Amino acid sequence: MKIEKVTEDMWPAVPVFDESIFPPPLKVQGSELRALDDMMLINSGGRFKLFTEGCDYVRVLEGSGHIKWARGEHPFHEGDLIKLDGVKEYELNGKGRFLVIRR
Repeated sequence: MKIEKVTEDMWPAVPVFDESIFPPPLKVQGSELRALDDMMLINSGGRFKLFTEGCDYVRVLEGSGHIKWARGEHPFHEGDLIKLDGVKEYELNGKGRFLVIRR
């Protein structure tokens, strides 16, 4: 169970990010969620809770705040790439836009 910042070369291989490939947003937890295959595009109003069984990669497209999880908090800022391995449950706390890839 760990959270760590990663570099671009550690980011999972995915198609070139193009927001237009995502379906229309759904309102979830007071935020907007657009999901496609193993990717989620989240426009969060301040807090968004996620559950995962494996490994999530989070790209912070806009905003700043912290990730709250069982072992504390981990700060994030616009442009950060974060790997959450075996965390199971976490919250993105802070207004922003996030791309989440599940592996």
